[in-house]
Amino acid sequence: MGTTPSPAELAGLISRCTGVAVTDRQLADPTTTFSDLGIDSLGLMGVLAELKRSHGVHRDVEMNTEHTPRELLAVLGQEVAR
Repeated sequence: MGTTPSPAELAGLISRCTGVAVTDRQLADPTTTFSDLGIDSLGLMGVLAELKRSHGVHRDVEMNTEHTPRELLAVLGQEVAR
């Protein structure tokens, strides 16, 4: 079973995987999309791959750049609850 990263952990992971500086404060806004943060689809794919590797996410997570990091955290929370 995987673990859900905290908003701060997700912000750090996004920053490491994409090279875009992201803070947990930015992730707190429920309307901020990955695109708003400057994350493109390839960057998002890297984030999702790293989440699988580092947090044990065992299923494909379907996200695109118009989704929000908060939506991603919610999906990951559902994954952990399984």
